[in-house]
Amino acid sequence: MFGFAALVWFIVRVVPKPSRITYPCQQVAASIGGGFLVWIASALASLSVYRKLRQHNVVVAVLFFMCCLTFAIVETKNGLGFADDKIVQVLTPVEGTNKPMGTAKGIYPGRVVWTQDFQSTPWDEKSGFWWQENNTNQNVVDEMLSTTLQQLTEAKTDAQAWDMLFKSHNNAHQRGTHGHQNNEKIVIKINCNADSKPEVEWTNKGYPTPHFVYALVTQLIEQAGVRGANITITDPSRVIGKPIYDKIRSNPGSDYQQITFEERVERKEPQRVMAVPDTTNPIYFDLPTNTTMKFYLPKSFTEASYIINLAQVRPHRVFGVTLSSKNLFGAVYDINRAIFKPDSLHAFALWGYPTPNKQGERHSHPVLLGHKTTYDKTFLYILDGLYTSKNQSLEVVRWSSMNNHWFSSILMSQDPIALESVGYDFIVSEPNLTKDNPSFNGNVDSHMHEAALAPNSPSGAKYDPEHDGSVLQSLGVHEHWNNAVERKYSRNLGQQKGIELVSIQKN
Repeated sequence: MFGFAALVWFIVRVVPKPSRITYPCQQVAASIGGGFLVWIASALASLSVYRKLRQHNVVVAVLFFMCCLTFAIVETKNGLGFADDKIVQVLTPVEGTNKPMGTAKGIYPGRVVWTQDFQSTPWDEKSGFWWQENNTNQNVVDEMLSTTLQQLTEAKTDAQAWDMLFKSHNNAHQRGTHGHQNNEKIVIKINCNADSKPEVEWTNKGYPTPHFVYALVTQLIEQAGVRGANITITDPSRVIGKPIYDKIRSNPGSDYQQITFEERVERKEPQRVMAVPDTTNPIYFDLPTNTTMKFYLPKSFTEASYIINLAQVRPHRVFGVTLSSKNLFGAVYDINRAIFKPDSLHAFALWGYPTPNKQGERHSHPVLLGHKTTYDKTFLYILDGLYTSKNQSLEVVRWSSMNNHWFSSILMSQDPIALESVGYDFIVSEPNLTKDNPSFNGNVDSHMHEAALAPNSPSGAKYDPEHDGSVLQSLGVHEHWNNAVERKYSRNLGQQKGIELVSIQKN
């Protein structure tokens, strides 16, 4: 029955729109449905089964029709039938350039630091994989992170930078004026969307960079004074790949050996744990269907004092971009299915779903960023842009706009919407990332407008992630740069509002 259901689902979804055959879910359905058809063919070869089915011509006819239709769809994809839908892209922001909206956050409000060093990514695309030891330069990555931290805070040392970040965050969120204290836990949310099965080995897809995750935990331990036992690296709906796990645990220091790796499965390796929900901590989404869904965040989030949102610079096939807000998709638990799985939130997707999200409509992302657990605890937002992939399912690509180098970059901010805006502008400026992606339809930044302008969002929505009557206020500042050559935002142009992009290009 499961194979039959997969086949029916594949036909229902792909026949009206053949381009959906590229969706990962449809590729899985096609594989399962294909196996079902092979089984049916084998069964029909059995004379006893055939005699039984011969009396039910309708059943045989339906199965035959499904076989033919599936074959026709596959041949269509191979170019023997009608073409995929034409992709129309809108890459110009609807509000224009340098039109800041919202309230800037941070020690230096709206500041985003971009550090780029091509020496960090020496992979020649021939020798092994990009994430292997010789293909990412750990020393350069360490230096990039140090430089970025100090530029964000204008501190003289890394230790001072961390202390300033903790204190400014606590002060801004009415948590006192203290820095990090010895018993306080920190969660690092990474994006392992490309890594869903423990037994699958890494290829050249867009995984989190092991060297960067290692550099970050080294900073926390060696410079911020955080005990390893108080650090959790997590992606509750995915698995944390062996290259990240091995990289960190290759350091014999006791703090590195005590770091926890939290994921969606239970494994016997040391320090690996399975994520569990905190059912006392709901997060509510008002869907486009005028229904409300209640999810739960993981206990690791609610038990922590701080969160670091470590996302990636990456497009997404149905949401346009995967940055800080989309990074939190994997942290919601569906209690009805007893799993960390956010697929109901695809109701807000920009393309390929029944209710594609448009400018001026309610969105899921402000809820993810603005829930009291995530917003009040996340003190640092980072984008790993060392190697960037074309989308969540494909391999890393070079940037034609960077003389065919890898992006080789780190972006960091205390303002989630400012960072989201800059990440978006970089992605949209690179043809190798936007090409053939139908989600770049002029609506990708709608969630930034919603989050920046809350409680007066364009949709009119009053976002209340906890359903306790506390409506979200502005989560940060949004605008688009003047152009992809100068990359100047309003504060770079001398204004006292908007985004400030601090650029450190070492090559």
